[in-house]
Amino acid sequence: MNQWIIDNYQKLYQITDKLCSGKDTDELFQFCIEQFLYYPKIENIPVENRLFFFVRIVKNQYHSNTSKFHKIYRKHKFQELHNIEIKDIPYEDSDELRWVYEQIEHDKIYGDWYYARLFEIYISEGCSMTNTHKRTTIPLNSVSRDVNKYRKQLIKRKKNKS
Repeated sequence: MNQWIIDNYQKLYQITDKLCSGKDTDELFQFCIEQFLYYPKIENIPVENRLFFFVRIVKNQYHSNTSKFHKIYRKHKFQELHNIEIKDIPYEDSDELRWVYEQIEHDKIYGDWYYARLFEIYISEGCSMTNTHKRTTIPLNSVSRDVNKYRKQLIKRKKNKS
């Protein structure tokens, strides 16, 4: 099986690139190769049909809202969220505000980076769900749900700390 992938590597990569319009091609290609290799009955697929099977895997990974690729890259818009520049927000002399920023920085490294980064963008946009939605292109309902979820986590942590 490995030899078949090596022999068709360029063709497989071009298929992946074409089906995803050049967006996240390397990541998608990696996921598809892994799924292709881990398919339990891959040896039973005739050689002439393996390319079609690979195309099906690529389409499913890219277009499905439940695929591993979607959950890691497309759902959270990984690159876009990391590349948004946050203007410096001056600390006020509030211990609570300083604590919130420390929690955000901690969660971006050790916790769920998506919620912490989204909350940081939300704060930088003047605590406006609509502005955060426009800046990140994440649907407004998702922004609202995720920001509120993170806010509740912070409140719970603060109560547990006290």
